[in-house]
Amino acid sequence: MKTEWCKWIAAGAVALAWPTGGADASNRRTPIVEAVEKAMPGVVNIGTEQLVTVRHTDPFRRFRGDLFDQFYRDFFAGPATPQVRHSLGSGIVIDPAGYILTNFHVVERASRIRVTLGDDTTYDAVFLAGDEVNDLALLKIEPAGPLTPVEFARDDDLMLGETVIALGNPFGLAQTVTVGVLSAKNREARYQGEVLYRDILQTDAAVNPGSSGGPLLNADGEMIGVNVAIYREAQNIGFAVPVRRVRDLLARWLCPRLLGKRWLGFEADASNGVLRVAHPEAMPELAVDERLAAGDVIRSVGGAPVRDLYDFHKALLAYGVGQTVDIGFEREGKPAAVPVTVAALPKPAGEKLARRRLGLDLAEKPFGPEKGRAPFGNGVAISGVVPGGAGEQVGLRPGLYVARINEMQINSLEDAGLALESVRTGDPLLLTVVNLEESGPYLIAQSSQVRMNAE
Repeated sequence: MKTEWCKWIAAGAVALAWPTGGADASNRRTPIVEAVEKAMPGVVNIGTEQLVTVRHTDPFRRFRGDLFDQFYRDFFAGPATPQVRHSLGSGIVIDPAGYILTNFHVVERASRIRVTLGDDTTYDAVFLAGDEVNDLALLKIEPAGPLTPVEFARDDDLMLGETVIALGNPFGLAQTVTVGVLSAKNREARYQGEVLYRDILQTDAAVNPGSSGGPLLNADGEMIGVNVAIYREAQNIGFAVPVRRVRDLLARWLCPRLLGKRWLGFEADASNGVLRVAHPEAMPELAVDERLAAGDVIRSVGGAPVRDLYDFHKALLAYGVGQTVDIGFEREGKPAAVPVTVAALPKPAGEKLARRRLGLDLAEKPFGPEKGRAPFGNGVAISGVVPGGAGEQVGLRPGLYVARINEMQINSLEDAGLALESVRTGDPLLLTVVNLEESGPYLIAQSSQVRMNAE
């Protein structure tokens, strides 16, 4: 009897042995594994260098300043002295040429931004545009070769309870993967009674400090949102900006006229889900291709189909001044295509536009003891104020620096001109203004946001 029992145990041990062989090992390659392999090359680490102390004084953004101050107290205890900050956040490659998407708060206080790729190569990044309300920012690096971008999911492709994957670099732990479900859509996040975000995604996938700016993926490896925050009073509650809002912002930021100072002879306008040719009244000195007419429906760029303004502007990133791109369009139901040559925009008169629209005299005067390493970009100096003008009415004065106009980073008078050339009288403007004071070996920067109407 004892012998029979031992034989049965031995047989059972063989039956329960761990599976071996290539066929059985393939069971481990789940959709989650494949999704991570697909998207991880497009996730980067964002490190910043903070050389200044920044105080935010705008009452409209007090609640956001409180959040960031708490973040720094929690994770960087000690006196507020300039020091190098590493692994503050994550980023997402959106184009092979080196365009990186991240959270605005990740780079807001940075005087230097460094992007580290998955192969540990590191590049200095330039801040191109940012939106504080949506907490998103666009950076640019010059990589040695093309990068692998993360694919975007469709705006409406969301299912409550579906498996989601958060990628990022929490606490400096590079290429971290956490898995959960999509807990809710269209959440409204508040802080001290103020609305921080609307239409936000909620997940129970672990999102920790440092994961901010990384992608939230579906099981197909497509990005459905950008990780942005956690709910401190609870466990397993994280938030992400939905891809719909990401696409809307990038559609504006990637505009060739603003980003690359390039011009096709026409602009595109999206309304009611249809992308059409539009001819602006500005820049009459630039030729408009007569083979395209206002109202033509745009179908493709360079043979690749485009369905919205984001697709259109992103496709044009690959074309420089002097190159020709085929624009596919439809007129009265008949498809056609025409080659269009990309032209260089004439330099806008930044000084004249600033004086006319802002009531300010601006000058290119780098600030700070380390030229080109100042916070908020280089900025342009306010050298004079027009008496009775819009700038004087909101309290601006010589000696301050204009760092951003609306969402656009201002590093030169040309940038100021590009930001203002389409502005009309009465249009609302939001200026980020920096005041600098030297205190011993340190440069103290005080930023504020000023709301005004264009003259």
